[in-house]
This record gives sequence, C-alpha cells and structure tokens, in this order.
Amino acid sequence: MKNGLKIRWTEEATKNLESIIIYLESNWTEKELKRFFQKFEKQILILSNFPEAYPHSQNKKGIHQCVLSKNLTIYYSIKEDSIVLISIFDTRQDPDKLRI
Repeated sequence: MKNGLKIRWTEEATKNLESIIIYLESNWTEKELKRFFQKFEKQILILSNFPEAYPHSQNKKGIHQCVLSKNLTIYYSIKEDSIVLISIFDTRQDPDKLRI
C-alpha cells in the first residue's frame, strides 16, 4: 500500500469542513489557518496509509474515530480500496447532532 487508500468524502463531511473553514477564517489568523490545514492534510495522509491506526467508535459499528484536536474528531469507515470520511465533528456541539 505505497500510496495508501483513496479518500472519499460524504456530503456530510464536506458540509462539516466547509462550516469549520468559515468559522476559522473569521476567527483565526492566516498563520493559525495554515497550521490547521497542514495538520488536517497530514492526518488525512495518515488515515490513508494506516486506516486501522485509530479506534472504533463506541457509537456505531464499523466506524473509526480520529481525534484531530480537542475540538474536532474525524469519523470514517474503511472500504475495500478507500477511506470514506463520514463526518468531521466539532465536539463542542451537542453529541446528538453527530450524524454517523
């Protein structure tokens, strides 16, 4: 698995990231944004190459969770040839809003 698994985005994960970006752009500096995106991209690369590195979610069978920061958790599943990003959840929200 030299290049790792392909990353596929669900509509929910895409909307989550867009909301996070809008918030960060209005509240963070350019330097902080750059650092966040570097960390995010690095984490996606790790997921692609080592999909089993993160624990299963206690909420749903077959779903893994990767803590990106104290405020963000990535939920994903592993398919034959890809990683499916299900949600990027802001943990400061009501847990009942999590859609996985």
